[in-house]
Amino acid sequence: MRNHAFEVKKKVCMRKRLLWPYAMPILHGEDDMALILDPKHHDAGVRLFGRHYDISSRRQPGLELLRQILSGFSHLPYENLSKIIKFHRYGENEEQRLRLPEEVMEDHLRLRLGGTCFSLTFCLQSILMHYGFPAYVVMGDMKTGRNIHCAIVVMLDDVKYLVDPGYLLRQPMALDPNQPRLYHTEFAGVELRFDWQTETHEVFTFNRQEMKWRYRFADRPAPPDEFLQHWQASFHRNSMNGLCLTCAAENELIFIHKDFMRLTTLDGKRNVPIKRSYHATIQQLFGIAPEYVEQALSALRENLAREKVGQTASSVKNQI
Repeated sequence: MRNHAFEVKKKVCMRKRLLWPYAMPILHGEDDMALILDPKHHDAGVRLFGRHYDISSRRQPGLELLRQILSGFSHLPYENLSKIIKFHRYGENEEQRLRLPEEVMEDHLRLRLGGTCFSLTFCLQSILMHYGFPAYVVMGDMKTGRNIHCAIVVMLDDVKYLVDPGYLLRQPMALDPNQPRLYHTEFAGVELRFDWQTETHEVFTFNRQEMKWRYRFADRPAPPDEFLQHWQASFHRNSMNGLCLTCAAENELIFIHKDFMRLTTLDGKRNVPIKRSYHATIQQLFGIAPEYVEQALSALRENLAREKVGQTASSVKNQI
């Protein structure tokens, strides 16, 4: 027998255009519902990915298939324009402001968008699990704070592989606590080391001039509610204070932050001023229309003004 209260709340969710059934509201009692994330509820987004990159879901999970999936997914850029626009539109509505796999893939095919590490990670996890790969999310600590980055660990033939769409890494990287691992991309090298004292994996990138520590993570699956909590917290981090885009081009990594662009290759880094050609540069390198970039800039200005008003109101309240 179906739960009548559950069915009523389901209809209410649909009327309010919540994310049913992709981010699933779960009934806890008579009047409250909690949002959870379930990669198994995103077949529609996975099908969009598979059709576009011609990857059959009938193949057996293996290293070749994993590499093919990562190669296709690497075309999705890291960008926070879409996140800034959704935050402007929905603010503190935690259900509506998330970009789930269906939206990520539709926006990529229509507008050449991608996402930030949280939306990209959840989208890729949904794809991998649909193709038969056991995959779980791990949270990463960076210089700017704890639990602000995320990646995926994939199990294949008793070997664990790190997969990181936020850093646009196109190949799986085996995790081995007993020895460092070195990998090379078109634009940088990646080194994985295990710290026995903290029991964490340390991720470094390097070129012919320098090596940089990027983040650390413990090999511990992040439960869906914990991952969701960190995702929601990311809407209020400094990364939302300016437009940021990254993509991997031929033999170089392109990074844009505000009106500054950096090109990274194995030989080093080169900074390029783009203030006078900002919209045109983003369109040329990322394929994102100038109108969408302007929409993101406008949303950013209003988001920052709204945040400033909120901070002022909070400060006055604390003084009373």
